[in-house]
Amino acid sequence: MTMLEVLLAFSAAYFTLLLLLEVVVWKTQPNMENAVTLFVPQGDSVLTRKLYGFDYNHKLYVSSNHWFRHWYHAILRNPQIDVEHAGNVKPYTIIPIEGDERAEIAREYKMGFVLRLMCGFAPRRFLRLDPMGGEDGV
Repeated sequence: MTMLEVLLAFSAAYFTLLLLLEVVVWKTQPNMENAVTLFVPQGDSVLTRKLYGFDYNHKLYVSSNHWFRHWYHAILRNPQIDVEHAGNVKPYTIIPIEGDERAEIAREYKMGFVLRLMCGFAPRRFLRLDPMGGEDGV
């Protein structure tokens, strides 16, 4: 085999494994400690997505670390959603994080190389969950 053939075979195997992992995570929405469940209205239905929620400076955040992120784009179109956190369902406004706040969150919420490799080095997106009514998100 030539070097090009080896690289092509390796790339095909990696992308196949990546696609399989992405579908499994997308479909199974694994249970985890600190999970939050987002309920995003979509016309006559509700899109439900379970994610890892993390606290930074007494605010609640989630991130999109995978290529399949229909839920993320749906939230950007409709940022007022219900969120289940710590057993309670409450209304939240979802804020996309940019600039200095995003840099701080990215430093604080690091993903190791292996996890980034398993996620196909998808661009990371962060959202802050601000409770409606002004109370703390955590």
